[in-house]
Amino acid sequence: MLLRKILILFFLSLSFCVQAQEQPLFTVYLIGDAGEDTASGKALLMLEKELKENSESAVIFLGDNVYPSGYSKKSPSSKLRINAQLRILRYYKGQAYFIPGNHDWDAQKRNGLKKIKEQQVYVDEYLKKNSTIVNKELGSFYPAEGLPGPSTVMLDDSLRLIMIDTQWFLHFHKKNKTGTRKKTAELFYQNLDSLLIYSASHGEKVVIAAHHPVFTNGNHCSNRQPWRFLTSYTPFKIIGWCGVDRFLSQDITSLRYSRMRKKMLECLGKYSNITYASGHDHNVQFHRYGTNKFIVSGNGSKVSHLKKKKHFEAYFQDDSAIGFVKMEYLPNKEIRTSIYRAGKEVKVLEGY
Repeated sequence: MLLRKILILFFLSLSFCVQAQEQPLFTVYLIGDAGEDTASGKALLMLEKELKENSESAVIFLGDNVYPSGYSKKSPSSKLRINAQLRILRYYKGQAYFIPGNHDWDAQKRNGLKKIKEQQVYVDEYLKKNSTIVNKELGSFYPAEGLPGPSTVMLDDSLRLIMIDTQWFLHFHKKNKTGTRKKTAELFYQNLDSLLIYSASHGEKVVIAAHHPVFTNGNHCSNRQPWRFLTSYTPFKIIGWCGVDRFLSQDITSLRYSRMRKKMLECLGKYSNITYASGHDHNVQFHRYGTNKFIVSGNGSKVSHLKKKKHFEAYFQDDSAIGFVKMEYLPNKEIRTSIYRAGKEVKVLEGY
């Protein structure tokens, strides 16, 4: 009888230890392209519930925060769309960050820089006055002032967030610079490399938040030939100058996008255990490249179909519902990744 009691106590204590180990040290929520709703939709309401229950966390809005053409003081509908996201942070006691997407840059049009700056001011002022987030005094909209970044904050003692504005590299119109455009781009990659060197040497885990994915099997992996060839390499490129280029620039195979992707992979490929999180395509995708993970979480307010023929090998992908991704950093140094989709059970990715 005594032995039986001892065994029961042993297994109970072992069970409690296992449960304790499974509790995350820190949690990161990823939601992209949430700017369609003029009132908080199902994905945002699901996220709000999660955030209220978990203050040891950060939420990252991965761009396209305001459809169709970014935030403007003169547009009441754009205010409703950004407010639908900001309101769910009223009682949240964690950290919140917003990065810009191509639609926030006036859908790649001429007033992009102006609209980015207006959105930055509005988001930072709103959250400073109307939320309980811990970073409200330091601001939430990054990179600031229409520059590409990289901007960085420490989410936890050993978890670094690096925020970049990928639309800066694709934008055809006015944008802020440090000297020339070429010099600004060179400084960006130098600074990104420096941050990753520092993180690697100090044992930090890294989340890079961007709008444009490096790997995608969504609509933005289209080749769109022969349009791309005609507007890039023939006398018909005058059509591209008239505005076609800025639409084609949003596909991963476009000239500017493919150049940015190549340099990004060259930089990230030198390091390990990086998670690159993005939106842009309105679905959820998970890819691997070496030891690094690449997540697309762009189904915050709308869904678009994945290509039947995969452009890149995917670990997991889904285009069935709006939602968001949750990453839990565990004491055993592993990351537990879960997918939240409206009307469906939470799916935990095994081995990702």
